[in-house]
Amino acid sequence: MSATQDRTRTAIAIDDDVELINDQIKALKQLGQQDDAAPISEGQRYDFSIRWGTVLAGRLRRLVHYNSLGMLDDAGERTFHAVCDELRSLSHLIDRFRLAQPRFSEGSPARAKRFRRG
Repeated sequence: MSATQDRTRTAIAIDDDVELINDQIKALKQLGQQDDAAPISEGQRYDFSIRWGTVLAGRLRRLVHYNSLGMLDDAGERTFHAVCDELRSLSHLIDRFRLAQPRFSEGSPARAKRFRRG
């Protein structure tokens, strides 16, 4: 079986993943606007960072994985790259709220920094 036939046969639907990622992108933009008006609480920042990290670790990582395997059809690839571009454009907000940075390629999962007693 050729790679083209295999790719067509195994294309993965990503609409649900993209919707959840886009919901978090929208929420991040709203958080930035809210923080511009009046500083947000540490609790709000923490709650959002948990949701953000969950979407990046689950949904975005899944898309990156399927893209690297060539399992996205042409429309899925375009959508995936559009989501990645949108996330890159938000790096200033991601840094501002000290959120996990998106990973756009496969690699070792991030490791937590451990506190060492001295």
